Amino acid sequence: MSREVTKLPNTIWILAAGLLCVGAGQSVIFITIPPLARDLGLTEIQIGSIFATSAFFWMLFSPFWGSLSDSIGRKKVVIIGLSGFAISLILFSFTISLGQAQKLTGLILFVLLVAARLLNGMFGSATRPASGGWIADISSIEDRSRAFARLDSGFSMGRILGPALAGVLLLISYTAPFYLFALGALFVIFLIIKEKSPPLVKSKDNSTKISLFDYRVWPFLIVSTAFGICNAALVQTSSFYFQDVIDPNSSNYIALASVGFMLAAVGILNGQLLIADRLQTSPGSLIRLGALFIFFSLLGIAYSTTLVHIYISLFFYGLGGGMLGPGVSSSLSLSVGKEHQGSASGFLGMVIPVGHVISPIISMPLYVLSPCYPYLLSSFLMLITLFFVLTNRRHKWIKEKNYRNDYQSYSEETSDLP
Repeated sequence: MSREVTKLPNTIWILAAGLLCVGAGQSVIFITIPPLARDLGLTEIQIGSIFATSAFFWMLFSPFWGSLSDSIGRKKVVIIGLSGFAISLILFSFTISLGQAQKLTGLILFVLLVAARLLNGMFGSATRPASGGWIADISSIEDRSRAFARLDSGFSMGRILGPALAGVLLLISYTAPFYLFALGALFVIFLIIKEKSPPLVKSKDNSTKISLFDYRVWPFLIVSTAFGICNAALVQTSSFYFQDVIDPNSSNYIALASVGFMLAAVGILNGQLLIADRLQTSPGSLIRLGALFIFFSLLGIAYSTTLVHIYISLFFYGLGGGMLGPGVSSSLSLSVGKEHQGSASGFLGMVIPVGHVISPIISMPLYVLSPCYPYLLSSFLMLITLFFVLTNRRHKWIKEKNYRNDYQSYSEETSDLP
């Protein structure tokens, strides 16, 4: 029987609201910009470059912001991240408006859109690492996976609300959704300013940096990277799969795929808020169960031929992802100790976009050979990941909850510090 559910700080929901705005803004951009940019005369290569620029700088700057939050405090870096996100979204929207009015065209339009997304990659990438470090600072080791589940649920909810609200706001204008989520981020900044930032944690040794290849870090980044590749392959090919395999005679395959993604998002929220949070599942169990669910659900997608079959598979895929995400975040947090929380969260933010860089090179050629191949390869990758989790020493360390001893030792060693 699980222990009594303890109350977590309300600050977690405020930080989750910030990620909700980020998730909503990102999802709306991914959905609306490709066809709109094509109407403005941009090529597919240029459209891809706009997104690639943001992803590249996100990967580059995420560790920097995480490390900076360890030294100057979480609140400042979260505010920088949400401000950067809001400003970049407003600039992006304003540039689109000028393009629609024919006041900007061609190369100048393309360069300004890239610049707006570059700002998002450089500064918007600060939000998640600093928020993750903040969560670790204010949650106990027993509640760490619950806290991260609540934080990540904000981004998941944004992915649901973003397209839903955009469908209504787009009737007003193409730019209305962008301004709404930018204003939402600015409102969250106002709430965060009123919150007390957690105190800086003094290092127990002379080392102030932690490496990407540290044994306490890379085993969990491996899992996150593998999931990112699987997720990118699914996102980038699923609409084609609905069109080519599930219902070839339908002209509304995008709507059918959207329903599937909404079911996956519902699964994610159940994994985060029910299994991870309410049921208080341990970090190690979340990783193992999540990887197992994702493995079987990807097999189910690969062999789906009906809407019912693929919808069930997508729901369980989301359920697995909703467990795996908080499991990795909390395990990494517990693995590195108190003094490197921001840095660890920054590394995690760096590897998450890797799938969107690797997947197009692999997934699309495989899909041309056979529509089920990307999902079969992804399920095999997740099977290897599950085997790695079961055999890796650091994952075993998390499973056996040895972090309790490490945190106790740290508390004893730092209790006499001034």
